[in-house]
Amino acid sequence: MQQRAPGVTATTETGGRTGPSEVERLRAALDEARTEAARLTERLRGAERQLLASRALVAARRAGGEEDDPALGAALEDLWTLTSELEGANAALGREVAERRDELAAIDAALRESEDRVRLAHLYAGAGAWEWEIPTGRFTLSDGYRALIGAAEGPAVFATWLAGILPEDRPAAERALREAAEAGLPEFELEYRARHPGRGILWLAGRGRLQRDAEGRPWRLTGLSIDITARKRAELALRDANENLRREVEREVAARETAQARMTQTLRLEALGRLTGGVAHDFNNLLAVVTAGTSLLARTEDPARRERLTANINQAARRGADLTRRLLTFARRQALRPEAIALGPWLADIAALLSRSLRADISVETEVEEEVWPVLADPSEMELALTNLGLNAQDAMPRGGLLRIAARNATLDGTEEAEGLRGDFLRLEVRDTGTGMGPEVLAHAFEPFFTTKAGSGTGLGLPQVYGFARQSGGAARIASRPGYGTVVTLLLPRAGEAGAAAEAAQEVQERPLRVLVVEDDEAVAGLVLDMMEHLGHAAVRATGPADALEKLASGLETDLVFTDVLMPGGMDGLDLARALGRLRPGLPVLLTSGYGGAPARVAEAGLPLLRKPYGIGALRDALAAAAGG
Repeated sequence: MQQRAPGVTATTETGGRTGPSEVERLRAALDEARTEAARLTERLRGAERQLLASRALVAARRAGGEEDDPALGAALEDLWTLTSELEGANAALGREVAERRDELAAIDAALRESEDRVRLAHLYAGAGAWEWEIPTGRFTLSDGYRALIGAAEGPAVFATWLAGILPEDRPAAERALREAAEAGLPEFELEYRARHPGRGILWLAGRGRLQRDAEGRPWRLTGLSIDITARKRAELALRDANENLRREVEREVAARETAQARMTQTLRLEALGRLTGGVAHDFNNLLAVVTAGTSLLARTEDPARRERLTANINQAARRGADLTRRLLTFARRQALRPEAIALGPWLADIAALLSRSLRADISVETEVEEEVWPVLADPSEMELALTNLGLNAQDAMPRGGLLRIAARNATLDGTEEAEGLRGDFLRLEVRDTGTGMGPEVLAHAFEPFFTTKAGSGTGLGLPQVYGFARQSGGAARIASRPGYGTVVTLLLPRAGEAGAAAEAAQEVQERPLRVLVVEDDEAVAGLVLDMMEHLGHAAVRATGPADALEKLASGLETDLVFTDVLMPGGMDGLDLARALGRLRPGLPVLLTSGYGGAPARVAEAGLPLLRKPYGIGALRDALAAAAGG
C-alpha cells in the first residue's frame, strides 16, 4: 500500500476507474473479513471440542449402565445447532473473502493497466510526473521524467531538481513553485529550460496542483512536465524568419523609395523643363509684341496707329501679368486675402457673369444646399478659378451643353481625401456635359502648360484652380470619361462667420500725399515716381529699407510708405513695415510685389498689397485706400 502522511486527504482519481482510496478501503474490508473468519473459526473449533467432550461423556455413562440425562441431551442438541451455524457462517465468510480477494485482484489489474497507459502516454508525449512533499522536501520523479531530463536513478530532493534547470530560468522556476506552496495557489504553470546530458538544452512546460492535509496546510505539489522543445524551436525559427523577412521588406521598401525618389526627381525635372519652356514661349510672344510695338510707336505720327500700338502693348502687359498670377497661384506663392464668403449670393453673381461670358448655347445652372456654410477664400482668386473652369467647359462643349455649379457642406474625417483633410469644408462641383477626357489626358490635367487646345490654350487654367484650392487649405479633384463630360471638385475650408457677398465701396477723399517710395529697381522706381507726380503726390525714393529708415530718422515727413516686398540685403519690405510699426506707429504702409515671396508672411502682416504690374488707376485707388484706412 502507498504510504501517506497522517491526516492527508487523498483526492486523486485515475481515468474514471477506482482510485487508490477505494483500493485501500477494499483492502481494509478484506483484512476485517479475514479477522472475523479467524474468530469464527476459533469459536467453531471450541464448540467442536465441547461437542466431542459431551459425546464422550454420554458414551461413558451409557457404557456404565446409566440413563441419559434429558438436560444433557438438550445441551448437546444446542451445541450441535451452534456448530452447524458456525460452519455455515464460516462458509459464507469464506465466500465473501474470496469475492473480496477477486475484486481486489481485478482492481489491482485495472490500476496496473491504467499506470501502463499513463506511462505509455507520457513516453509518446514526452512528459514525466514528479511530486514534491513540501514538509520533508522529498522529490519523487517518475521513470518518464527521469528519462525526459536524463536524470540518474537514486533519491532526489528539491535542490538537486532545481540544479538541473538552466541558471537563467532557475530563479523564475523556484519562485513559481515556492509561491504556489507558500501562497496556497491551487494550480500553477511555468516554462523552463533543462540541460539533457545527451540531447542538450530542452524546453519544458510544467503544470501542477497543490494538495493540502486535513488541517488545510500545503502538503504536496504534484506536477507534470512536457517536452515542448520542438514547439519552442519552431517558434524561435518563425520569429527569426519574421525578423529576416522584416529586414528584407525594409530593404526592399528602401530600395523602392530610392527608385521612387529618383523617378520623382526625374518627373520634377521634366515638369520644370516643360514649365520653363512654356513660360519662355509665352513671355517671348508677349515681349515680341512689346518690343515691336514700342519700336513702331517711336516711328509713327498717326494717332490711330499709335493708339492701336499702345492698346496692343497694354494687352501684352496684362497677359503677362495674368500669366505670372496663374503661375504663382499654381506654385502656392501668391499672397491670398481670404475672407468669409456667403456662397448663395456669390454663386448667383458668378452664374450671371458666366452666362454673359460664355456662348449662348451653353446654359449655366447653380445648385446650392440649404443652410450652406460660408467659405473662407480669396474672392478674386475663387472668381478666377470658376471663370477658368467655365472657359474650359465651353471649349469642351463645341455644340453647346449644360454647366452646373453645385455647393454643399462636407465634414471630412481624414480618410476621404489623399491629403488627409479633416473638419468642415465646402464642396464645390463644376460639371459639364462636354466631350470629356481620356486617362492619358486626365493624368496631366493639373500640370502647367499642358493643353489640348492647339494654338489657343496656355495650359494654366486648371493649374491655377489646383494651386488656389491647395493654398486655401483645401484640395482639387478632377474626374472625366470620354463622352460623359468632366467634373472638377474643389474642397475649400468653412469660414467661422459668414461675410457679405461684396463689401461696400469705401469712399475715400483723395488728397495730395507725401509718399516715401522704397524700390531697389531704378527703372521701376522712375516709372512709379512719374505716376506719383501725375497723380499729384509728392514722392521721394529710397533705394532700400535701410535708406528709408535713415531718411525718416533725418526728419523726412511722409504720409505713407509705398514699398516693394522683395529687395536684396538684410531687410525686405515686411521687415521694414515691422520696424516702422515700432518707430512710427500709425504710419500707413502699402506693399507691392510681382511675386508673393512668402505668402504666409504677407498674409500675416495684414497690410494692403498692390500686385505688380499695375496701372496708374490701380495705383491711385490703392494709395487712396491705404491713406484713408
